[in-house]
Amino acid sequence: MKIDIDKIKSITLRFLIELSKFTDDVMEPMTLSGMRKRVCYPGLDKRKFDSNIRSIEKRGYIKINRKSDSVELTNKGRIKLLENSGDKIIDGKWRMLSWDIPEKYSVKRQRICRSIRRIGFRQVQKSLWACPFVQADEVELIIKELGLEKYVAYLVVEKTDIEEYLRRLFKDVLKTKSKK
Repeated sequence: MKIDIDKIKSITLRFLIELSKFTDDVMEPMTLSGMRKRVCYPGLDKRKFDSNIRSIEKRGYIKINRKSDSVELTNKGRIKLLENSGDKIIDGKWRMLSWDIPEKYSVKRQRICRSIRRIGFRQVQKSLWACPFVQADEVELIIKELGLEKYVAYLVVEKTDIEEYLRRLFKDVLKTKSKK
């Protein structure tokens, strides 16, 4: 039996998005049975859904309390949603990350690089990254999840002397209008 990776990603993201919407709208926990009703679609059988849920839980994107039938989105799940968000709103500010992460945390450094690239950051210098998208403000989730708070500086900048360089670096996503 061939596994359809795109379909699994789609189901995972759909589940996480629905859970995120619910937790943003309502202050009580989402139930697993309620989630099943919101996410299931014709043709998806209960066993396959339950298998997907176990997989999502095993990967750490959600926590399920089977006694109370509640489902909670974890920081790792929020990061997954952030990385896959198509939200590319630009407000004229630059989100910048700079770090000095010790070599003993090189695996975490690789993970943060991978995650921030997915949300739109681009490398300006060896340990300086920039992004024009508002959604990048949530990068602190990644920093906290990896436990790198004391090694990473996050800045929101309205004006910088490297503005032109940044505009060239992001020319494919920025409008070519010049400020007057």
